[in-house]
Amino acid sequence: MSSSDREPRFDWNDLKIFHALVSAGSMSKAARLLGVVQPTVSRRLEQLEMRIGARLVTRGAEGVELTDVGERIWTLVQTMQSTAGDIERVAGQADQAEAGRVRLTAPDGIASYWIAQQLPGFVEANPAIKLEISTLQAGEKPIDPYCDVMLQYTPSKRMDLVPKDLATLHFVPFTSQAYLDTYGRPEGLVDALKHRLGDLESYEEETRDAWPSEAQAIKKMMKPSLTTDSSSVLLEAVRSGSVIAMGPTYLARVFPELIHLDLDLVIPVKLWMFYHPDQRRITRVRKVLDWLDEIFDTARYPWFRKDFVAPREFSDIETVHVRGERPKPRIVK
Repeated sequence: MSSSDREPRFDWNDLKIFHALVSAGSMSKAARLLGVVQPTVSRRLEQLEMRIGARLVTRGAEGVELTDVGERIWTLVQTMQSTAGDIERVAGQADQAEAGRVRLTAPDGIASYWIAQQLPGFVEANPAIKLEISTLQAGEKPIDPYCDVMLQYTPSKRMDLVPKDLATLHFVPFTSQAYLDTYGRPEGLVDALKHRLGDLESYEEETRDAWPSEAQAIKKMMKPSLTTDSSSVLLEAVRSGSVIAMGPTYLARVFPELIHLDLDLVIPVKLWMFYHPDQRRITRVRKVLDWLDEIFDTARYPWFRKDFVAPREFSDIETVHVRGERPKPRIVK
């Protein structure tokens, strides 16, 4: 039998499954990001391992870890994915039209409660652009090599992408009047840590590192009543009167019925935008990039400035001032 008649040792689709699995860190997260069921990811991985003749990952309680063979193949697959993205961009350069698809990946909270809020003007001005928005849950990273624009809370290690410090999100404690009516007002930050708290899970170490070290210490003291990987679930829990939770200050503009608990606690987190430099040559992608610059313009939207602007200065939200004992270490704004 000639080499051309032999069954190939691997399928590119299986390699994409492998890339998604390692990038996401678990079977369930890879399945969700790829839009397939978890057994499909497991089956395709087994097929790839059978063709290669070696185990690529080991599965544990905290996700998957690469074997020695898996590490070597992972390096090659990353190169293949990067090359595939380059091919897509080169092909796209021939298409300078204003019409067509533009893929944007962003954290689910900022996508739902800010970007989506600004869509009407963009859609009206650009009816021929098909905008595809994929959301990242807490701690997830973009795994789509064909994504045109990426927004995320951590810097990228890819040297081929243009980085832009797009905005600073200032996280402060929010609650609702229904919560205060039911559970009372905390008497300070120490007392607040004893209340019913909601927390957004963060699986990736890099995402946790985006928070100041003092804030990480406070986070370790928390004993949340609710944890979730969805910003929308957390926000709705706050609005329903179930919990107190940290949220970016722009929520005060979108949901002025919330209550800002002034516990002298402000956590700044940068929002980064990344795109390949060739993308600016494509008219429709450039229009999306310019639109994102507009809706995160700190002159128009002061809540995205590097310096903290209190929610009461740009919203009708009620601020409840709470002063009391603070835990160690102190949060320095």
